Amino acid sequence: MTQQPVDGVWLRRADNNERFVAFAFAAADLVVETEESGRITYASGAFRTRLGRPPDAFLGRAIQDIVDPLDHAMLDAALLLLSEKGRLLPLMIRLADPGRTQLALAGLVLAATGRPVRLCLTFAVPPAPIEALPPASPHAFARATEARLRAGALGEIGLLEIRSGETGSASGGEIGVALQRTAPDVLTSEIAPGRFGLLGASGGPAGLVAIAASLEAALQAQGVHVEIAPHHLPLAADGLTSMQAVRALRQALTVFARGGMAGLRAAGFSGGLAGYLSQAASRAGALRRAIKSRRFNLLFQPIVSLADRRLHHYEALLRPSPLPGCPFDTPQEFVTLVEALGLAAELDLAVAGLASDAAAFSTVPIAFNVSGQSLQSAAFLDRLLALLSASPALRAGRLMVEMTETAEVEDITEVARAAKALRAIGVPFCLDDFGAGVADVRLLRALPASMVKLDGSYVSGVAHNGRERGFVAGMVDIARAMEAAVVAERIETEAEADALLAVGVTYGQGWLFGRPGPLPLPTRRRMSDGAAGAPA
Repeated sequence: MTQQPVDGVWLRRADNNERFVAFAFAAADLVVETEESGRITYASGAFRTRLGRPPDAFLGRAIQDIVDPLDHAMLDAALLLLSEKGRLLPLMIRLADPGRTQLALAGLVLAATGRPVRLCLTFAVPPAPIEALPPASPHAFARATEARLRAGALGEIGLLEIRSGETGSASGGEIGVALQRTAPDVLTSEIAPGRFGLLGASGGPAGLVAIAASLEAALQAQGVHVEIAPHHLPLAADGLTSMQAVRALRQALTVFARGGMAGLRAAGFSGGLAGYLSQAASRAGALRRAIKSRRFNLLFQPIVSLADRRLHHYEALLRPSPLPGCPFDTPQEFVTLVEALGLAAELDLAVAGLASDAAAFSTVPIAFNVSGQSLQSAAFLDRLLALLSASPALRAGRLMVEMTETAEVEDITEVARAAKALRAIGVPFCLDDFGAGVADVRLLRALPASMVKLDGSYVSGVAHNGRERGFVAGMVDIARAMEAAVVAERIETEAEADALLAVGVTYGQGWLFGRPGPLPLPTRRRMSDGAAGAPA
């Protein structure tokens, strides 16, 4: 503190930090200052009440440590949004406390000459009542689990299989609510009807058994009798890369949703993630032969302008054929297995070849997917450029590349080189799943992207004026500042389309505009006249 006379009166003058705290506490529970990286340099407020520890216990830690894992992706993008715009308007976010308390996060950048940039954040109780949060969606649960796995902080996940008894019944939502009450400090999600995942349960298998018993008792008290079989899935990933471990985890959750623990055992997950990949490696030869002989085809889904519904381009979507001795039930399972076994580059080149052939017969551009893994390889890029340069569709300007798996990008410089090389030959570049993680905005800064595709998990929240609406509007602003148009996927209703258009999204994709199908022949296309519909 310093003092200064004003009209003969000595006044106390606080430094910037103290002034910020004084004003912030008028409306906030928690006040935090961080470096641009997110490392906490100052903390004050009701930390002991909200998070069970004093403010000083959080100094030097990452801001993510005080936010629920489900909201880490939103937090990461919000911090980048704050860095870009200098101010973050209130955004609903969950704390990492047992009740996952919703607070309004807001922020301001403090930048003074000769001093490092600081992010000043407040967490405040919203002025109006807010709706209770639903249980985590399977997509959000998987993303939170993957983040823990990448950080090396996860040893196992819990799985519950629930079979209805002879007395009473309960919906998945009712069981989910009862499970949240039974294990309030555990992240839970209904992976599929009667099958639940638990993240963060303590006590190993015995702790999971105790949770199952408590849940049975809670449901029985409501007149609902069920049988609950608890299982734990070890996630030891010795000998696996981070990418392989994440792919194996995705496959495990997909298989559990479809076939329960019996399905996991049949797929080779009895030995954990490493055991599954060890067994799956025996199929690598069959997969490589299938890719080489192109034992798959492509379906095409329209992407339209939200303003007038005119067709802008198609996205080519992979549809593999069944392979003897190599079981998978969905295209995503096939792709996940291919990537886990290190065959992503071979598959990406094969898809690029089929998409180029199809684009030669199209009157609008076709976008095909390329993994972020592949684009970090100089050898892959050389082969891709040679393939595209020989395509008649390139000269007609009808090819686009959509990069998937942005979270796996480690060498941004190499991916930027690839994007610039593609643009140099006339191929626009699109980032997929924008808003799903901190890597997205960093990539957008570095890459000459023409488009970004908004992560589909935000669509319903925008349409219902949920907590995602302001966040999405901010992400759209960032994309526009980088001269990239925004595409929103998974649009199913007119209300969703109207809400996304209102926050600045330019293009839309989803069942509202057409399901994936064969590429319409030019003589049969009507969508370019302004009426979007399903491909013929």
